[in-house]
Amino acid sequence: MNLDDVARCEIHPTIGIARVGNSPDGFFIGPETPGAPSSPPGGFKDADGRIKRQAARFRVYAYDRAGTVLGELTSAEAQIVWTAELANAKGEWFKFAGRFHESTADSNRRNQHIDPADPAARARLVIRPGPRSVTGPSQDGTDARFDTGTFLGTPVPLGELRTDEAGRLLVLGGFGTSDSVQPANPLRHYANNDGWYDDVSDGPLSATVRLGPDGRQVPVTSAWCVVGPPDHAPAVPSLVTLYDVALEVARASGGLPTPPEVSFTRDIYPLLARPVLYAWVNKRARERHGDPRRNFLTPSRLARLSSNEPDNAAARQMVFKRLRKPGLVDDTSQANEGFMPVLSGDDGDAQRNKPRTWLTLLPDQYARVQRWADGDFLADWTGVPAPLPFEALAPADQPHALVRAALETASGGGFFPGIEMTYIADRQSTWAAPFRLREDLVAGDVTKYMAHPWQADFYLCRDHWWPASRPDEVLPEPAHDGLVQDAAAGAFQEWDRGVGDGENAEKGMNEMVEKWSNLGFIVARTVPNGDVILVETERTDHETG
Repeated sequence: MNLDDVARCEIHPTIGIARVGNSPDGFFIGPETPGAPSSPPGGFKDADGRIKRQAARFRVYAYDRAGTVLGELTSAEAQIVWTAELANAKGEWFKFAGRFHESTADSNRRNQHIDPADPAARARLVIRPGPRSVTGPSQDGTDARFDTGTFLGTPVPLGELRTDEAGRLLVLGGFGTSDSVQPANPLRHYANNDGWYDDVSDGPLSATVRLGPDGRQVPVTSAWCVVGPPDHAPAVPSLVTLYDVALEVARASGGLPTPPEVSFTRDIYPLLARPVLYAWVNKRARERHGDPRRNFLTPSRLARLSSNEPDNAAARQMVFKRLRKPGLVDDTSQANEGFMPVLSGDDGDAQRNKPRTWLTLLPDQYARVQRWADGDFLADWTGVPAPLPFEALAPADQPHALVRAALETASGGGFFPGIEMTYIADRQSTWAAPFRLREDLVAGDVTKYMAHPWQADFYLCRDHWWPASRPDEVLPEPAHDGLVQDAAAGAFQEWDRGVGDGENAEKGMNEMVEKWSNLGFIVARTVPNGDVILVETERTDHETG
């Protein structure tokens, strides 16, 4: 590009997702192409069976005065100084009780033994090492570590900044360390455990960009990084992703136009495919969608569902009538397992006759499915679109591809509290612009709502919460000699087998703190007949089966 045409720059993705891991050196870069899940070289674990950290990579894109994307700037074209800050503010924040029952009274703060009226004392509950900077290609993070933050005096490293060979920023989070600073203090609650800390985090990042021999500085729009738990089923997207939530907010606020037409390929197929993929990680989904008669993706059924011909209206309506309508509060008729999805929502464990405890599609998603059921859609199905390599994308398409690839791997509900981010994601007040968080947020503001520590919630929220992030039942790799519907019932096993005993919640939560990195990852495998199945790999504690 002609550097004289550069008027401003933006950092993309606008929100990057990094993930903790306990490998001291191993890491991989998170997804950067929509539809292409993580597949790190050598697997998700190092040679010693420790989970590699997922790094979030950020790039600088140049724009001209008309707002046209000119392309990416690297250290070959510009001097780029990256600055980022990560923090963990869980211990100082309010106790989590769900979006409908929260209290911001000081009496509801976590760690009440530290006076809520004493800001200086409460600041010791926030792990805030301060900003770090890095510049130039291939920086190894030695001089940009977030290693000076403490929780009540105990050092808690939150990761480091690195750069790749082109000078792009790599944000690596913590090592999955969770512990109590108080002796004999076991976990007792799914979200609120005083005296405990973990090393997930979030925070803003910015860049100083200077161009040409004269070092002309151009303005740069900042971005954000969220560090969450590992994604143990990267091949299985959430039924509602964080990208879906952010897109819904952007359209509802007028920040992005809403497409007037409903596309089967863009709008409907993903909502049919995701519950079918759940069959590999969740028993109830397997019972419903593992059976060819209930599998939306069998060729004959998909042919009917993708057609807008009147003869196929009954097939479409049959699916739609089973979908739970969003926003129901007093109408309890759909608050049961007879409607989809059979997962928990924003008001706790799914319970009959309590609508807000059941997950639903987002309002615009539901409206588009209704139009599809009525035959008002583009019958544009030609098969599953193959993900394009990132380098094959046009420069103008690359920034949004980075955003979508990152946020599609994160959970968009139920938010109780969630995996990477909680219910604040669906509030317009959280966002400054489409897919860009509010600028007055400070490091730690996104993850402070989350379970404290994350392993407690990771253990307890089984069977009907986030099977795309923490699987429930899986098919161990040696048993992958058949399709999901043909596999013997005994071939599927609990993903968290060996952690707790399934009955004692307290034992399970505390063992998850110790054993989380032993658990396996769900990946795609092709069987001899050409079908693709999902199996559990890289489980490292074989003592318990």
